[in-house]
Order: sequence, then structure tokens, then C-alpha cells
Amino acid sequence: SKTKLYCALVWLAAPLDAQRLEEINQQGALVLQQKTPVRVLHRRAPLTRAKRVLRLELVHLEGRFYKLRVEAEAGTYIKEFVHGDLGRTVPSLAQMAGVPADILELDVENVSLDFPPPLPSS
Repeated sequence: SKTKLYCALVWLAAPLDAQRLEEINQQGALVLQQKTPVRVLHRRAPLTRAKRVLRLELVHLEGRFYKLRVEAEAGTYIKEFVHGDLGRTVPSLAQMAGVPADILELDVENVSLDFPPPLPSS
């Protein structure tokens, strides 16, 4: 299985209190239900896909800005995980935070995969 580690700069409509921030950081692994994002519907089939978020960490930077680190299964739409894509990704960071969220920067920090794949036994 292939996973990716992302780092994102995120804006939230209101700062989070310490309790809400801790609740988000204690989420553990999540299974998202992601409908094909609005931004790619013109070129992708309208499906709902289950995608795993293995871990996430949200760190307050200043004001309404946060650093999000998330390790997720390959194929997870991270931008949509942050803002929720009009309710098309559940759960989303915005839903967990209880306020609208947007993503300002997104970087892939690491890609992990089992390579080479094991040979089939005869």
C-alpha cells in the first residue's frame, strides 16, 4: 500500500481553543468518504471513495493560521479533506474544527510504498 505525508498551511475562520485543537489531534486514524471533488468532476467519474487518514497533527501558528501534517492513503484528496468540498468529504477538518477552513499551501513531504512488490509464490 502507498501512503503520502503532506504538510499544509491552513486558514480557519476562527481560532480554535486548546480543547478543540487537542480533540482534533487525538482523532487517530480516520476513514473518509470522499465523493469525486467538484474541481475534477469534469474529468473523473462521480464516485464515492473510502480513503484512510492514518494520522494528523494540527499546530497553531498565529491568528487563524495552522500547520497541518497528515499521512494518508494515496489517492486521498487533501484539499477537500481540509475544506470539506461542500459536504462531499466527510469527515473534514472544517467539520472537526466547527468552522470553515481553507488550504493555502500543500506540499508532499514523503511517499511510502512497498517496493519492489513481493513475487507471487508458485
